[in-house]
Amino acid sequence: MHPDQERDFVERQVNKDISRRTFIEWAGKAGIGSAAAMSLSGAVLAACGSGGGGSKNIAGAGDTIKVGVIAPFSGIGAFIGTVTTNSLSAAVQELNSRGGVLGKKIALVNRDTGIDPVNGVKAYNELAGDPSIVGILWCGGLGFEQTQEQFARDKLPVMAVFNDAWSDKRLYPDDPAQRSVFQFLIPTRMAMDTLSQYAANDRGYKTAALVNDVVVDPRTENQGFFNASLAKVGMKSVGYETYQLGNSDFGPALQRLKAARPDMVAIFGLSGDTANFVIQIDQLGSAYIDTPTAKDPTKGWHPHIFGSPGGTGDHSWADLAKDSAKPGTITAWHVGGLVYLPEFAIGGWMKKYLDKLPTGGEESPADGLYTLLKGVEKAGTTDRLRLTQAIENLGSLKFASTTYSFTQRRHLSKTPDDMIVVTLERKSGPATTDPPYHLGHEWSTDFARYPAGPTQLVRPTLDANKRAQPDVMKTVLTQGWGTQCTKNPDGTLSKECKIH
Repeated sequence: MHPDQERDFVERQVNKDISRRTFIEWAGKAGIGSAAAMSLSGAVLAACGSGGGGSKNIAGAGDTIKVGVIAPFSGIGAFIGTVTTNSLSAAVQELNSRGGVLGKKIALVNRDTGIDPVNGVKAYNELAGDPSIVGILWCGGLGFEQTQEQFARDKLPVMAVFNDAWSDKRLYPDDPAQRSVFQFLIPTRMAMDTLSQYAANDRGYKTAALVNDVVVDPRTENQGFFNASLAKVGMKSVGYETYQLGNSDFGPALQRLKAARPDMVAIFGLSGDTANFVIQIDQLGSAYIDTPTAKDPTKGWHPHIFGSPGGTGDHSWADLAKDSAKPGTITAWHVGGLVYLPEFAIGGWMKKYLDKLPTGGEESPADGLYTLLKGVEKAGTTDRLRLTQAIENLGSLKFASTTYSFTQRRHLSKTPDDMIVVTLERKSGPATTDPPYHLGHEWSTDFARYPAGPTQLVRPTLDANKRAQPDVMKTVLTQGWGTQCTKNPDGTLSKECKIH
């Protein structure tokens, strides 16, 4: 037998001990290390022994539907775990209040990755080996990249809520083996395209540099994505610096960047390290002032700071950085992430069930859960292949915020037209600039409980957003949500603002 035939034979064995030994022997022939083979055998054969992933007929599968959740509930990325917990707690209570799915209540099985990728692999193996788990929500925990080969073997539906497989083309259909994975996270490539388009076309910047967390980006692919995005808009990369999660002495890197003098610096990492970066650039005397200063070499080096959704996209970085967090700091986000809009359901559920308000990102875990459960409902089974096929054929969905969908040829919920630019603003008022601008309506709502936070910068992506979500953008424009900056006499938005 060739390896695929031998693996198929192994998966059909009744005696799991014999199957496990045979699988490990096959893995050795295939060039998989012994430790990895032992790890893989536990997940693959447990799934095989259960008939491919739990009860075939959901009607006979007990009184609950269990969903695995992998996230960083502790450590430096714990804010993502908090977002995940709040989102899913509210969503589960809402769904259970509606009667659950096919008359069954929903239960979550949480596993913490902390800051160690090994924990993510271990958590997945444990959940994938449990035949009562119908699927997994992977919410930003480390270890996702290291486990993708196991996704292909197990075929257990995985909702990549805060993890990116699309950017390096390891999402279906680019990678046919990853058909069971569905992504909700804004892809890094798409985010960098959005940021580069804004930097070049709206701000007129010519040069840029990237500061990259190589723990969050274990394959160190962000540099290539960044350079490709810059090339599309005619910008030049003049610097690339790396650091590791939680180890953020940026002094030497900042000196090198200061010598290269990029107009814009993008830092791609989590909120704590992002805060440390802007504090240290402020201490260097190079904090961002405005666009004209960033482009004028006679005024010293004061680059415009851009960041990732998990960094400057979360309000906590501004809490940590305090006055070093400057208005106009830019992030890529998506229309559905405007959780302060009244028409988005997630905010109401969090208030009703948790007496909390969203901070940003809570729409995605809830939508991931809903998608998986709608797939179970449509398929009427927990058979893994049929569940994947059901999700591909659900059509347009709306649950926590905006509409989204997957198809047989698209396993990414976001499109380029969904992308927006967000900017840091402060409750104390807009930054002083000529011409002046006004804060959006969100600052007169409960959103303003934080002294600072990222809000939509409406102008740069307005036309695209109207195509993707016309009803939402009508609300934004007519009710004054988001930073709309200066306006032309005809009411259109102007690029005159010097801050953003």
